[in-house]
Parts: sequence; structure tokens; C-alpha cells
Amino acid sequence: MNLTAVLHAGFGVSVLAGILVSDTTLRIAAFALGVVLFVAGIAVSRRGD
Repeated sequence: MNLTAVLHAGFGVSVLAGILVSDTTLRIAAFALGVVLFVAGIAVSRRGD
């Protein structure tokens, strides 16, 4: 499994966790972490080109 796939899988898990938690602060933090992981995955995939 390459790094891009791991980062995008982390994005999916983070967004799912954000949907499942009820606390607003944790939800925002999980979504923010998901965005960071998604952008990092894109950056890693572009770096390989």
C-alpha cells in the first residue's frame, strides 16, 4: 500500500469519525484532520510525477 493510499484512507476514517461523534469540537477537529490528510495525499501523489 503506497503512502497516497494510506493518507486517503486516513481521510476516510477521519471523516467517518467526524460523522459519528456528537461533540462539536471533536467533529470539527476530525473534519479538519481529514482535510489535512486529503491534501497531503494529493501533494504526495503530485510529488511522484
